[in-house]
Amino acid sequence: MKKKCTAHIECGRDGFYSVYSEEDFPFGFFGEGSTAEEAKADFINLFEAMSKDHFQRTGEMVEADFSFVYDASAFLQHYKGILTLSGLSSITGINKVQLSQYVCGRRHPSQKTQQKIKTSVIAFAEELSHALA
Repeated sequence: MKKKCTAHIECGRDGFYSVYSEEDFPFGFFGEGSTAEEAKADFINLFEAMSKDHFQRTGEMVEADFSFVYDASAFLQHYKGILTLSGLSSITGINKVQLSQYVCGRRHPSQKTQQKIKTSVIAFAEELSHALA
C-alpha cells in the first residue's frame, strides 16, 4: 500500500528549486532543479531509484504517493509569469515591493505572511472555480 506523503517545494535565493519530504523513509533523498518541475521530476526519480535499491538490498518495498506543496517564495517564483505582483497584491493585501522581494529571494515571508498568502490564494481559487457557468 502506498503511503500518502507531502513533498515541500522551496526556492532559494539563487532561484534554484529544491524538493524534500519530512516523512520517515529508510533512505535519504531530495530533488533539485532550475524549475519547480525539474526539481519535482528529480525528486521522484531519486525516490524511485532509492526505493529500487532498498528493495534489492532488503526485500522491503517502499512506496509513496506524493502531493507537492510550495512554500510562499517558491509559489510566487513559479507563478510569476502568470500572476502579476499587482494582482497578487490585490488578492493578498501585501505590498508589491514586499512580494517582489519574496519572488527574488531577498526576503522570506514569515509563517504568518505565508499563511496570509495561502489563505488569500485559496479563497481566490475558490472564487474562480465558481466564476464560469
